Amino acid sequence: MLSVLRTATWSLRQSTRFSSTIAEANATDPLANSGLQAVIASQQTTPVASSSKSKLPPMLNIPPAEDPLLHYLTSSIMKHGRRAKAARITSRTLLHLHSFTRGEPLPLLREAILAASPAVKCLTHRHGAKNVHKPVALGEKQRTRFAVQWILEASDSKPGKTLEERLAREVIAVLEGNSKALAKKMELHRLAMVNRGNVPRT
Repeated sequence: MLSVLRTATWSLRQSTRFSSTIAEANATDPLANSGLQAVIASQQTTPVASSSKSKLPPMLNIPPAEDPLLHYLTSSIMKHGRRAKAARITSRTLLHLHSFTRGEPLPLLREAILAASPAVKCLTHRHGAKNVHKPVALGEKQRTRFAVQWILEASDSKPGKTLEERLAREVIAVLEGNSKALAKKMELHRLAMVNRGNVPRT
C-alpha cells in the first residue's frame, strides 16, 4: 500500500513540473504567441472574405454547347463543312446580342425564332389550267427551319462588317417587329388564309 502511494505522489509531481514547463515556454516563446494570434486572425477574417464573395455581381449565364437550337443554327450557318467557324459565329452572335441588349442572349434568340416561325405552308399543285395552293400545317422542326432560314436571309441587308453582327441586329429587329422575316411570315399566312377553301374537309 505504501509503494502505491509513493508511485502516485511521484507521478503527480512529474505532471506538475511538465505543465509549469509548458507554461513558461509559451510565455517566453514569441513564435508560439504569434502563431496563436495568426490562427485567431484567420478565423476572424474568414467571414469577411465569404461575405465579400457573396457581394460579387452575377456572372452571365453561358448557354450549353449542346443546346439543340444553337446546334441547328450552327448547322444552318456552316458552309463547306467548316463547323468550327460556324460555331464561332454562333457564339459571337450571342455575345453581340448581350452587348446590344444587356440581356440573356439565348432567351432572346428563342423568342425571335418563335416570332418568325410560320404556322402553315402552301403546297402548289397544278389543277387543269391553273395552280392551286393548298395550306398545310407545319411541325415544330419545320417551323424552326423556316424561321432560321428567313432570319439568315434578312440579315444580309443589315449593317455590319461580320455575319454575327448582322445576325444579332436582325434578331433584335424581329423582336422589335420590323423585320423582313416577319413580312414573309405574314405573306405566307395571308396566302394560306385566301386558299383555306382548298383544304379537303373531313
